[in-house]
Amino acid sequence: MNILLIIGIGVAMGILLGMGVGGGKLLIPVLVLVLGIAQQTAQGTTLAVFLPISLIAIITHIREKNISYKLAIFLIIGSVVGAFIGAKLAANIETEHLKKIYGGFMLIIGVYEMFSKDPKTRYK
Repeated sequence: MNILLIIGIGVAMGILLGMGVGGGKLLIPVLVLVLGIAQQTAQGTTLAVFLPISLIAIITHIREKNISYKLAIFLIIGSVVGAFIGAKLAANIETEHLKKIYGGFMLIIGVYEMFSKDPKTRYK
């Protein structure tokens, strides 16, 4: 594997995550398509990578007072349960099916982003 390419991918994903873009949406396809890693391995690796990156981003957002702690607590509770279920499902789904599910999800998100209202007024 090309270490400089991998470090470059990491830098790009760190910047995206720090900006709140959600680098995982991009890192998984990069790992699968560019590095040839299996979908399940790409997903697990992405999750492991984002732990330290998320901590840095969280510290920065705490300093900037950009966190709703009440909202975060409820999201954490639901997300922990969902992550456990999702990880078990992903580990037991064939790679080709998982790729299609992931691709379908990304397509839906892309269409939504293209045709949604201005983010400032989306939930009013």
